[in-house]
Amino acid sequence: MASQIQRVDVHHHVLPDFYKDVQRAAGIMGSAYQAFPEWSVDKSLALMDSLRIGTSIVSFTSPGIFYGDIAQTRELARRFNDFLAETVSARPDRFGAFAFLPLPDVEASIAEIGRIYDELHLDGICLLTSVDERYIGHPDFWPVYEELNRRKAVVFIHPCYPPGTEARGWDIPRMLIDYPFETTRVATNLIFNGVMEKLPDIRFILSHAGGTLPMLAHRISLFDKKTKQQGNYPKGALHYISKFFYDTALSGHPAPLNALTAFVPPSQILFGTDYPYVSEDIAASETSGFDAYSGFDNEQRLSVERGAAELLFPRLKKLA
Repeated sequence: MASQIQRVDVHHHVLPDFYKDVQRAAGIMGSAYQAFPEWSVDKSLALMDSLRIGTSIVSFTSPGIFYGDIAQTRELARRFNDFLAETVSARPDRFGAFAFLPLPDVEASIAEIGRIYDELHLDGICLLTSVDERYIGHPDFWPVYEELNRRKAVVFIHPCYPPGTEARGWDIPRMLIDYPFETTRVATNLIFNGVMEKLPDIRFILSHAGGTLPMLAHRISLFDKKTKQQGNYPKGALHYISKFFYDTALSGHPAPLNALTAFVPPSQILFGTDYPYVSEDIAASETSGFDAYSGFDNEQRLSVERGAAELLFPRLKKLA
């Protein structure tokens, strides 16, 4: 049963016209399965009001800002993050933001982390699952993880197109099945490469109830003592899987929520919509499915809707 608390949506995107222009210049003419959706601050606020969302932590999303030109990537990171800061500054009660980093440039990313936290005062970082054919968790980016750990950063991981090529004739929209697989790859990569064990102060949020990770968690754990990376995750895969945070975007059905809560405590689950990359009607129907889910008691539901987000973003407590 739905509560009356004002929810926090941690999976809510922005899509200003200048981001569409950046993508079109790179030959990308729409989202993963349709033309670019229409977005504005007012549209977000209307959706939020209709679904009892008090605050959305907004982010840019796939395909990101790296198109092979590092100088362009550095410039876009600053522009995009300045836009996020302006959006939050105009309505700090209704918006927070996850900032982009200019990866694969490690040095520039570390510098931008400083600007994000010390000048722009944004709420966290958004990392896409891969950049320049390397998944998050790759050792090349280790200094960035160390700085995020030092900052005790909240890091929202969003899937993007898988690196490499696709089979001839493959025409299934990537967001339907590839995105959940990409999230699973990154989560496993972070565990197997020791990021979760060695840098435990990063709070990672996985999109879409962890993608396929809940269905594969048991299978992954069966081989804890057999992989060559076992020394990097000495407590076993299930321990680290339970330490990620997970949003509920596109998971408003008992099957994915039951799979998730089989391995993850409700205290690690956060509310999400994925607007505007899903339409208002899908966001509403998925929220209705979440509201109807009987697997949370009242205290757990309050935590998913707002309490867990307040622990990650303490400033939200003042807005309750």
